[in-house]
Amino acid sequence: MEVQIVLCLCVLLHCQKLTSSFTGNILFSTHTAIMEFDIDTRNVTVLVEQSDTVYAMDYDYKNQFIYFPRFSTHDIVRFAYPSKNRTLQTVIQSSPHYPSGIAVDPTNDHIYWIDFYVGRLSRCNLDGSNVTVLSSLSLPFVIRLDLTNRWMYIVERDIGILKSRFDLTEKETIVDFVSSQVYCMDIDTNEHRLYWIIFGNGDIKSATYDGSDVKKNISTNSAGNKIAIGVLGSNIFYADNKQLLMVVKTPGSTPTVLYNDTSRIESIFVFNQSGM
Repeated sequence: MEVQIVLCLCVLLHCQKLTSSFTGNILFSTHTAIMEFDIDTRNVTVLVEQSDTVYAMDYDYKNQFIYFPRFSTHDIVRFAYPSKNRTLQTVIQSSPHYPSGIAVDPTNDHIYWIDFYVGRLSRCNLDGSNVTVLSSLSLPFVIRLDLTNRWMYIVERDIGILKSRFDLTEKETIVDFVSSQVYCMDIDTNEHRLYWIIFGNGDIKSATYDGSDVKKNISTNSAGNKIAIGVLGSNIFYADNKQLLMVVKTPGSTPTVLYNDTSRIESIFVFNQSGM
């Protein structure tokens, strides 16, 4: 009996440590809505209803807006968060193009986005004004910004990870995907690493900001619809088709299923309550 009690206490303390190490909410998109998962209460809230594929979200911590592109509607929209008034506001109408990736630079009041099918990177002001086409790329899909060091990281789906300055100087491919496809990536600002998921086999990999020390962190042992990832602290959050999961970065860790939806989860944004 004493051994059982000790084991139970160890498990409880371990779970408390996982929960307490994260202070924020997980936002994720499905084909019907943008949802919020509260890591402490496990409550799920529909933030806004919408009917399109959303492959990315990003947050303007200064002005408190969530931005996301709608792939088939050909636009970029935003809503106030956290707020009870979450009316969608159209920022960019990009028809006939298909926007997939988005990143917010609140320091310079810019958003960057990718039009997938035309392989184009563009930028505009936070309100949608002053649209500028910056570059043509090969199969770009994801964009993330290192706001502290002013670096841009772009996933070119079948090629690798491209790194450049915000003005497109010092541009180079720092990670080669080696005959695999990647549809998601996130930046770990604490450990200065990039994390992504191999679409074909579900392996979660990472590398340093310069592309060195590439390693496999987690083998999910499941191929298929892994197109969403978010990283904060010691935890990796990712989607496996209709499931939202969390796993500790330590190799060999077992994922925890946080939530099951009726639709495929297509993007994740980890909202850090303490700021960027």
